[in-house]
Amino acid sequence: MGAGEQVVFEQTMEGLLRAIRPRMTQACKARLVAAGLNVDAALLPAYPFEVWMKCLIASAEETWPDEPRDKALFRVGEAFIEGYRETFLGRAVLGVIRVLGPRRAIHRATRNFRSGNNYTDAKVTELSPTCLELWMNEVGPYPSFTQGLVEAALRASGVTPKVEIKDHDGHACTYVCTWVETKG
Repeated sequence: MGAGEQVVFEQTMEGLLRAIRPRMTQACKARLVAAGLNVDAALLPAYPFEVWMKCLIASAEETWPDEPRDKALFRVGEAFIEGYRETFLGRAVLGVIRVLGPRRAIHRATRNFRSGNNYTDAKVTELSPTCLELWMNEVGPYPSFTQGLVEAALRASGVTPKVEIKDHDGHACTYVCTWVETKG
C-alpha cells in the first residue's frame, strides 16, 4: 500500500467479520478470500479501499441473499455496529456516542469514521433540532452500507433514527438524519 492510499484499518475488518460471522457461509468465506481478506489468518493492519468495497458487496450478497442489494448492504451496515461494538475500539467509540447523543455524535462523524479508516471527511448542516444533513466525501458505490451503519449508530445513542440518502455521486454521499427521542 502506497502513501496516500485510502485504507480501512484492522478494527474495521474485525467489525465486519464479527457482524457477518453468524451468517457466513463457505461461499461468503471464499468470496472474502478472493477479495483479499483471509478470514482464517491474522488480520492485516490495513486494507486497501478496493478490498473493503469488495468485502462489503460479498458480505451483503452472501449473508442476505434474498434481499435486494441496497437492503442487504443496509443490513450489513446495521450488523457492523454490533460487530464493531465487540472490538476494543468499537466499545470506546460507541460508548462516547451514547454519552454525546445524536447531534454531537453526527458532528463528530469525521473523527468517528477516522478511527476505522484514513480517508473519511464529513460536513454537517443542521436543518432542525432533530434533523441534520451529513455529507461524507467517500462511501464508494454502496451508500446503503453507511446508511445502515449511521442509523444503527444513532440508535446506539438512545434515539429512534431514520437515515435517508439524499444524494450520491458514486463517491460522496449526503444523508438526511432525523430522530425522535426514545422514551426512557
